[in-house]
Amino acid sequence: MDRTHEDSLTERYRELSDDIAAAVAVVSVKRGTALHAITVDSFLDVSYDPPTMAVSIYGGSRMMESLEMSDHYAISLLNSSQRDVSERLGASGQPLYGSLKGIDTFPAPHSGQPVLTDAIAWFELRQTQTLEIATHYLVVGEVVSMGTGVNSSKSKPLLRWRKGYGTIGPR
Repeated sequence: MDRTHEDSLTERYRELSDDIAAAVAVVSVKRGTALHAITVDSFLDVSYDPPTMAVSIYGGSRMMESLEMSDHYAISLLNSSQRDVSERLGASGQPLYGSLKGIDTFPAPHSGQPVLTDAIAWFELRQTQTLEIATHYLVVGEVVSMGTGVNSSKSKPLLRWRKGYGTIGPR
């Protein structure tokens, strides 16, 4: 396959994959005493028994370095009013230390990983497997604790679709 075809295939994939509506979450981990977090929309529940989830993380990122140093991490599902949190933690070149400054968090029960207080739902995971796939790693974890955030019953999820943000309508 020539490079021009590969480039056009990649661009077409990016264009069409933006049509996949995805929930937005924050992956967080303690790195030493510092709290580190990034925005993700490539995560999924893998199994109900045992409860298992996975998240896709860019291989050359600081977050992947942080995850390699920890046995646990947390995923906080953002609510529709947390677009600013998503944009802030999704910006490239964010500092390694202090990324959660000014965002209310609490420590997850088993490992103390930071969980966003206002998340719709949160999951604390123990890493069980890391798979290298293209430029990313699929970090798999077994859920060791979970819960809902403040006012979660009144919240709707933050969604990303076509490079923009939105939410779902009433049930």
